[in-house]
Amino acid sequence: MSKKKVLNIISNNFPYGLGEQFFEAEVDKMAEFYDEVVLFPLIKVDGLRKLPTNVKVNDSLNLVDKDVTKKQVFSALFIILRIVGFEFLKSNKKSFIFKKIKWWMTSIAYCKSLSKAYLSSIESKNENHHYSFWMNDGALSLSILRAKSKISGFGFRVNGYDIFEERHAGNYMPFRYFNYKYVNRVYVLSKVALSYLKAIDFKKGKLVYAPYGIYPQGLNQLEESEQYQIVSCGNMIPLKRIDKIIAALAGIKDKSIHWIHFGDGVLRPELEKQLVDLPENITVDFKGHVPNTELIDMYKNHSINLFIHTSETEGLGMAIIEAQSFGLPAVVIGVGGVLDIVTDKTGIVLKPESEGPEIEAAIRKALDGEMNTQGYRQQIQDQILIVFDAEKNYAALYQEISNVAEKLKS
Repeated sequence: MSKKKVLNIISNNFPYGLGEQFFEAEVDKMAEFYDEVVLFPLIKVDGLRKLPTNVKVNDSLNLVDKDVTKKQVFSALFIILRIVGFEFLKSNKKSFIFKKIKWWMTSIAYCKSLSKAYLSSIESKNENHHYSFWMNDGALSLSILRAKSKISGFGFRVNGYDIFEERHAGNYMPFRYFNYKYVNRVYVLSKVALSYLKAIDFKKGKLVYAPYGIYPQGLNQLEESEQYQIVSCGNMIPLKRIDKIIAALAGIKDKSIHWIHFGDGVLRPELEKQLVDLPENITVDFKGHVPNTELIDMYKNHSINLFIHTSETEGLGMAIIEAQSFGLPAVVIGVGGVLDIVTDKTGIVLKPESEGPEIEAAIRKALDGEMNTQGYRQQIQDQILIVFDAEKNYAALYQEISNVAEKLKS
């Protein structure tokens, strides 16, 4: 009798809450490819999303206490010395590592506790495949298990925060040397990130280009109206630079525009105060965090003229892919994986240093030109669905995960 083929995935909070919405598109393909999929969210929040019948949730990791005791640090001392020593040997940021040594010790001790909880939750009778959706605590926990020969191998996906060093204090990516030593495959979401990792010579043989995918859900229908509809989507945090959208719209006094933003965050009160500077012809609706289905409903059933994205850095940008899959033209800042998505055939790509006036000019060009036509939308959708075909991309990803596991068995 053959063993049950099980994919064990460590996520941040998926399938709880509203985060990691891009993960939803993968679930159906996972369920088709494996006898069972077990999700191990590190964080549990309110709201459990609907899952296929063979996708289960295990809460053992989010029950692990993040407040690490001195006893736990002492019991993890061997693996702490092993990881810190390896990072110290490989890195040129030795003084920074030494400065953060207390944080390193508690983080590793916490991940050792996670690894213990994870291992005890895995049914050894199954054919288990291991995967972390980020290079985060989940990835380090799996690295610890492989370093101790408790699992034969694993993979993890990287997006943006877990790739680009400049997004971290001291321009240093914690635990990357150790994680890359023990991981079998690193699934990179964008070509820009892949080039970045190859340029710094990070385990080139382990890197696999594995972009997101999306299923076609229709084409946004453009309707004649005296008011333009603009949509943006992202957390209200500094790096998303939502204030740049406000600055751009402040300069448009000759067009009636309704701007809808999906997302919330710490900057919301400050951004709401900035809205008073907008002229009367600009109206705004901050939707906050909403289920992904509400955003999809907007694209399906309401005429949208433009999608805008002004983040100063981006891994790939599922929000952009999602909007363009409905044929929406996009004005974006050309950083990170955004360059994998938007071209001069699907939108307007601005330089990273672009400010309000440059963004305003791009909005005007998009609204006044050929992009703001129904025929152009079909061209955009066709282009996006070629590159980000969910059926193709996710089948390739999980075939790759399975192939690696099969090789480790032989």
